[in-house]
Amino acid sequence: MTNIKKGIMWRVVFGMSAVVLFAIVVSFKMFTIQIVEGEKWLAMSDSTTIRKQNISPARGNIYSDNGSLLSTSMPIYEIRWDATVVSKDTFRVFVSELSIELSKLFPEHSASYYSSMLKTARRDNNRYTLIRRKVDYHQQKALAEMPIFRKGRYKGGFLPMLNTKRVKPAGELALRTIGWYHDKQNQGVGLERSYDLDLGGVKGERLVQRISGGNRPLNDENLIEPQNGRDVHTTINIDFQEIAQRSLEKALIKHNAHHGSLVVMEVATGKIKAIANLKKTELGVYKELYNYAIGESYEPGSVWKVFSAMAAFEDGIINPKDSMDIMDGERDYFGKTMLDSDKGRFKKMSFKQAFARSSNVAFSSIIFDNYAQNPSKYISHLRKLDLDKTTGIEILGDAEPFLNHPESSTWSQLTLPWLAIGYENQHTALQLLTAYNGIINNGNMIKPRLVNEVTDAGLVVKDNNERVESKKVCSKETSAKIKELTAEVFLSGSASGVISSVVSMGGKTGTAQIATRGQYQKSKIYNASFVGHFPADEPVYSVFVMINQPSNGQFYASTVAAPVFVEVAEKIFTISVKEKVDNTAIRFPKYTSGYYSDFKVLNSALNVKLTEEVNNEIIAINTETGKAKGLNIEDDKMPNVIGLGAKDAIYLLERYGLKAKMSGYGRVVQQSPAAGSIVTKNQHVYVRLN
Repeated sequence: MTNIKKGIMWRVVFGMSAVVLFAIVVSFKMFTIQIVEGEKWLAMSDSTTIRKQNISPARGNIYSDNGSLLSTSMPIYEIRWDATVVSKDTFRVFVSELSIELSKLFPEHSASYYSSMLKTARRDNNRYTLIRRKVDYHQQKALAEMPIFRKGRYKGGFLPMLNTKRVKPAGELALRTIGWYHDKQNQGVGLERSYDLDLGGVKGERLVQRISGGNRPLNDENLIEPQNGRDVHTTINIDFQEIAQRSLEKALIKHNAHHGSLVVMEVATGKIKAIANLKKTELGVYKELYNYAIGESYEPGSVWKVFSAMAAFEDGIINPKDSMDIMDGERDYFGKTMLDSDKGRFKKMSFKQAFARSSNVAFSSIIFDNYAQNPSKYISHLRKLDLDKTTGIEILGDAEPFLNHPESSTWSQLTLPWLAIGYENQHTALQLLTAYNGIINNGNMIKPRLVNEVTDAGLVVKDNNERVESKKVCSKETSAKIKELTAEVFLSGSASGVISSVVSMGGKTGTAQIATRGQYQKSKIYNASFVGHFPADEPVYSVFVMINQPSNGQFYASTVAAPVFVEVAEKIFTISVKEKVDNTAIRFPKYTSGYYSDFKVLNSALNVKLTEEVNNEIIAINTETGKAKGLNIEDDKMPNVIGLGAKDAIYLLERYGLKAKMSGYGRVVQQSPAAGSIVTKNQHVYVRLN
């Protein structure tokens, strides 16, 4: 029995000793980890939960030629709350008041809902509670003044996380040309993509800690401050752009066309003042879905005769008044017949008349008869116009042209006569307009461009006006002869039916059959084009119009594309006549309504004083008397945005949960619903600017 007791005792002692020894080892290890190696393990813990996070800079703006906004960024916030930093007494006293204020600002939830949410976050020691996503600037300011939140990040736990959204105040105008920048959802197009390095700025860095629900900034200081993006100032004239887009859309609807494009260029500088591209959608409306003017090559047809005429003039082959035998409008080339649209009407006519009436036989004859033995000489004139190159325009998508030539495998004995009238070649509207523009600009061809300059905080860092690329493509005498021919098109030729009484014009029609799978089908489809300029003798602007597949019974360019050119030219000419401004007169700044803080800055810079002070955030100003009055806005009622600029109108409408649909440019002149009408959250508001 004694031996058994001793055995049990030894086992107990051994077990207890093992437990004690294990406890000693564990305690020693805890001591080592916490005291001796504490800093090491804390650092390792921080390294897994604390990391660097990029800070996106403010993206630069894109402006029109007069400073109107074409693309800008609006601040959008995500509001988070750190429930652990608020003192017990502060939370207890103010949580109900904060809940009430939140329900007033965001009425889709009750005060009890917000109270429950805040108390749950407090109970769970949540350091990154989501309060609200997609909060605009003014809502963020209102939140920052609420109880508890007004104590800031470290005592109130208020964490506003800034993001931005890109908006285009001009709406659909030049949408594809302005474009959008590259992100995870799309590759980006237009100026937004091409100037992304300038517009995007340089990212900053800050330290954040990974916690439940996201990443919480550790402090207010950044490791690297972000550098805001630069601003891009385009050549686009917003007035011209609206004229171009509306006129093109009207023609596309009238002729039930598939798509179309229109480009307006300043002759002396190569600056693109307007570029419109519209395509019919499945819903039957026209939208900017692709930049056809830059990205689509096609056989231009008779607009090409301008370039054939230039070659003939440069080589001294013919003069405008020289008589030509056009063979009753029919000629055979190696078994294939070339026809005029008015076959049989004329046997002879002057070269000027042949151009004005767009005689295929005349132009194929003059080019074939004089260059058949040396077609490369004719091609050299076309290459001088860069018709074998892309334009080098700033945005991506400039389509490669196809200019047939004797060394090509596609060259045949039929190529030269058909190339003379605009077939067996493919070019974009912009490539054709650039070449035309060079001829009528006294023979000086200038590289087209969309951007004037890039600025950083108001300072010019890239000046494209100092880097204008130009070259001589023909003599001044040839240029004068081409202008004589193109003016005759309106006087007695294919565009005589749309001659203008407002401004003299010159140009050339082009109606080209579209090949399908390499063949011209019996069911003929056409491109109707027009290239022209105004005024006729001293060109200021040149224009290219292309309408694809008109289908309402008319397809000739004289009745489809030429009227669009005339409408655009007349409107641009009319608004381009500027009245002299009396600079000695004292004038009040040209604004009527807006944010009072903005007016104070502007008035201070211009040394303008209001006759009275107001306390409202938004005010209206009488520009004659200088008197200001506050604009009071009631909840659930449509605010009055008449007189506001696009950016202020968007801010104000989004502040009240409304979605703006804008058209035009400048200041708001019309709104629907009317001011004071009952509105609901997320309701669409239609606003017209002028």
